[in-house]
Amino acid sequence: MTSDFPFLTRSEFGNCIEEFERAYGAVVDVEVRKSRGSHTYLSIHKPLFLGQNNDDAVDSDIEDVEDADPAHLDTVCPTLEYGRIEYHVVYSASWRVPVLYVRVHTNAGVEMDCTRVTDMLVTDSKVRGAMDAVEFGGALGIQDHPELNEPFMYLHPCHTATLLRAVAPAHGVEIGQRNYISSWLSLTGAAVGLFLPSIPH
Repeated sequence: MTSDFPFLTRSEFGNCIEEFERAYGAVVDVEVRKSRGSHTYLSIHKPLFLGQNNDDAVDSDIEDVEDADPAHLDTVCPTLEYGRIEYHVVYSASWRVPVLYVRVHTNAGVEMDCTRVTDMLVTDSKVRGAMDAVEFGGALGIQDHPELNEPFMYLHPCHTATLLRAVAPAHGVEIGQRNYISSWLSLTGAAVGLFLPSIPH
């Protein structure tokens, strides 16, 4: 359990991410990392496939994909691994909830901007509409990662507590340290293309 659900202390957050790593470590590229300031955060990596949301396969005649225009690649090479998506789950002391940070790089090392990431990862119009409805420029913004001091995109945590508080009782779900991160990611991850696989119990 948590002492003040849906809020977490930093210690409870540390337990939650360790529980997530234990549960999903065999099926997701995930690890708990420690920052220079000795705070822990969760790192999840996955490949970015062009056309990962496109069911139409198209033959490719591009010889050197990394030199091609990224704006056109997803229609030319729909199943080619094009880069890596890096997700970090970081504790916010101000909001007392986790915050999801994301950064996407092509295989050539080019970092994608918010518009391109949204276009590639958020294909559900309802999710996109909900993100755009958040005040001050939408749900996906850019700020320095609090543990790495590098620019990352992030999902603003302003509705996290309300969302968790509303969903848990409505669906008869008890959320504790063991399933807090997976429950939270199942609600927020779709906004940046992060979907968790089923795990055996």
